[in-house]
Amino acid sequence: MTPELRFALLGPVRGWSGGAELDLGRPQQREVLAVLLAAAGRTVAMPLLVDGVWDEGDRPARPEHAIRTHIWRLRRVLDGRGAPVLETVGDGYALRVPESAVDTWSFEAALTTAEEVRTTGGAERAREVLEEALALWAAEPLAGLHGPAARASRTRLCGVRQALLEARLELDAELGDRPGLAAEAGALVVEYPASQRLRGVQMLALYRSGRQAEALGVFEDTRRFLATARPGEALQELHRRILCSDPSLRLPGAGHGIRATGPRPAALPRDIDDFTGRREQVETLAAMLNGDAVAVVVSAINGMAGVGKTTLAVHTARRLGASYPDGQLYADLRGADRDPAETHFVLGTFLRELGTAASDVPDSMAERVALFRSSLAKRRVLLLLDNAASGDQVRPLIPGAAGCAVLVTSRAWLTGLEGARHMRLDVMPLEEALALLRRIIGARRVDAEPRAAAELADACGALPLALRIAASRLAAEPGRPLADMVRLLTDERIRLDELRSGDTAVEAAFDLSYAKLTGEQSRAFRVLAVLDVPDFGPPCAAALLDRDPYDPHDTEELLESLVDLSLLESRRPGRYHFHDLVRAFARARNIREGTPGETTRVLAGLLDFCVATARNADAVAHSVEPAERSLIDVPTTSTGLAFSTAQDATDWMREEVPLQRALVDRACQDDGLSLTQAADLMDKLNTVLSGITHLSAVAERAERVAGAAARRGRPDVEALARYVRGNALWHANSYTEAEPELTRALELCAGGSARLRASAHLTLCANARVHGHFEEAVGHGEASVRISRELGAQIAEGTALGELAFNYARQGRLAEARTAAERGAELVGGRESVSKAIGLYYLARVLRLCGDGDTALDRARDALALFRTLRVTAFEAATGALMAEIHAEAGHHALAAGTAEEFMPLARRTSGMLEGALLRALGRSLRHLGQDARARACLEAALDLFERPGATADAEQARTLLADLA
Repeated sequence: MTPELRFALLGPVRGWSGGAELDLGRPQQREVLAVLLAAAGRTVAMPLLVDGVWDEGDRPARPEHAIRTHIWRLRRVLDGRGAPVLETVGDGYALRVPESAVDTWSFEAALTTAEEVRTTGGAERAREVLEEALALWAAEPLAGLHGPAARASRTRLCGVRQALLEARLELDAELGDRPGLAAEAGALVVEYPASQRLRGVQMLALYRSGRQAEALGVFEDTRRFLATARPGEALQELHRRILCSDPSLRLPGAGHGIRATGPRPAALPRDIDDFTGRREQVETLAAMLNGDAVAVVVSAINGMAGVGKTTLAVHTARRLGASYPDGQLYADLRGADRDPAETHFVLGTFLRELGTAASDVPDSMAERVALFRSSLAKRRVLLLLDNAASGDQVRPLIPGAAGCAVLVTSRAWLTGLEGARHMRLDVMPLEEALALLRRIIGARRVDAEPRAAAELADACGALPLALRIAASRLAAEPGRPLADMVRLLTDERIRLDELRSGDTAVEAAFDLSYAKLTGEQSRAFRVLAVLDVPDFGPPCAAALLDRDPYDPHDTEELLESLVDLSLLESRRPGRYHFHDLVRAFARARNIREGTPGETTRVLAGLLDFCVATARNADAVAHSVEPAERSLIDVPTTSTGLAFSTAQDATDWMREEVPLQRALVDRACQDDGLSLTQAADLMDKLNTVLSGITHLSAVAERAERVAGAAARRGRPDVEALARYVRGNALWHANSYTEAEPELTRALELCAGGSARLRASAHLTLCANARVHGHFEEAVGHGEASVRISRELGAQIAEGTALGELAFNYARQGRLAEARTAAERGAELVGGRESVSKAIGLYYLARVLRLCGDGDTALDRARDALALFRTLRVTAFEAATGALMAEIHAEAGHHALAAGTAEEFMPLARRTSGMLEGALLRALGRSLRHLGQDARARACLEAALDLFERPGATADAEQARTLLADLA
């Protein structure tokens, strides 16, 4: 077989025969080949070949002879591989190769192909065609060739590439699935400033990212660039729609029928095998939820506890599975709890189930709602929101686009839930109650005792949950008459006190089930109920039950036995929770049957275990010994769980946040629990996990601990709690509130923990630096370094040196700054850890101020790689801002702008201060790129972000840059 010939013109001119590259000779010979390939198989006459290879003043004496020589040499290379492909036609030549043999042929046809594909395959397939064509672009077309034909082809091909890019970005905007679209469009606008299509994409992407002022700034920059001309009608119309915040701009369209890709969640609980009755309600709900898809359908089931709201909702939702092919989401909103589920956390769970990486879930509530609704914009998903507390709790969880449906259950009427269709669920009719008994205990037994069966249904108040528990007891004892069960339930005390109303009826049924538990099961059931948390895992359950938390297999078997008896629930592997009514029953039993002081004792054991585990998590996350991370001496009996990676450590801490918060709250109220351990646990929650919402919760609970410590006369514990509160507030950008807490912590521990004093000085150093008080910052920084050095705390000293060095540099003490930063990086530079990454970051920002931009950039890149590996998102964004500043100072403004855009989404999820830093860097670069209006919008937004928390030094820099634009 003849080896296949292939040619590439999108880059240096190259050719292959099969897998072997061809020697195409000198540049002039490649010029001849390029002219023939550009003709796409047509004959090229000799005069045209001569005109294509040489300019008129550069031709040799006998150009035709030179052409024939090149043709002869090309034939030796090409025709020697098989059938002749280079033919002589009259006084010219033709190169006969298939269309697929030359990259430029498919490249130039891609626009037409994409338009054709779009009509049959949709926008996503059309985009794939464009991406495949753009991937052929290796470098400047016909690189190294300078003849007239090569120059003309190069110009034409560059124009084709621009058109392909414009078309592809417009499809990106239409589909709405490219988070980095604003950054990519901005970079291309720098490359093609006259392209109004690209500027339109940039405006739309910025607007959808919540950056309306910047989007409007792009339009102003376009008008200035065009000078006397006006922007086109399409750009003017987009500008008008952005000005009036046209809702249709916020989310992409339906994507021409193409369904969004991504995970298909299937989170519904299991449907019960013996679902009975409720036919009318099921049909009504199905009709509601299968309604017109022009809007989101919301249906709400309400009724008393135990009436079967969840059972009905799950059964109906599973029946409708085919109507919602993109999946089902489920959340227990714990509306009956004292502490209902936070919508913020439910949104985070839903986003992860829909395919958003944990590290990409936004921190702010508004951004989570926006991303959640965007994720569902092109999907048909059914959401089951169980046990809602109020309409306010549910409202942010309702999708924004048509096609989805929401089914809500609640004990109360959700009258404030706009547009919802409501259903009140009552107790079962007698016929259905008897049918349920038949399903569980068998028709033969019910028919044998019809009167007793009816009395049993009546004694249970026809409440499904009570019926099920009573019937399950009977099913477990096949020889027992139904009349025996009726006699128990008709006891005066039980009937009046337990079955008189809905909730009491449930408790009576629980009593029957509880009587069947073994001693080990009953104690576990009672003791586990003291946890006021959404769910828990076997290790914490084992610690609470005086079992081995390091080998929780036996504990898991015990928990599963309670699940089998329907006294405990498990929605996902390894996590357990109580139904709210069951937990209330278990707590009542614990009060009656537990030993004096048992609750305090078991909670103290769990607190001890959690503190030890949290210390291990903190140490692994920062790659240091636990003792070096502990700010006060807090002895623990437990050794805690061990973690092999920083990710495992943070995952455990994040999973058990509700439990750890609950323990801290309990310690503030119960003098039998260690307040010192509670304060230490809050410190670890502060240092291992991040996020504005989490830090705010840490600060709130640290205030409670500090108040309890003051009441109990424990200044050492109050000092730690004040420090934790101040440090959390500082990292949440509440600088003014943080300072008095940190100062008070220093006063309280003046003669106490040196590690705590060093840490308080360090955060005060950073706080003074933010306000531009560099002399004060240096004083605190030097104190932190001195104390850490005296303690032999190498990591702490290195971190303090890094912060101190930056303040030296801001004072102009550059030599001292560089020495301190380099020593700090050396001290923390052992194992791969967060501390090492922070040391490199500190060194990079000092080197930048010292004027060594190249080395600063190298160290910043080293730090960034570590932060990404360890998933420390806040410092990752901070490093991105630093790199953007370094690029800008080196005059690489396009690179600086691209870097700032790259890290902007991460900063927006992490910290207003980091977002401000990136906006400042972006504004600075855009000014040098001639985009003054957008630069001003960026700098004004940055100034606003800096002024809110009182970041004086950063705000002043933004003001200076704005003044330069005036």
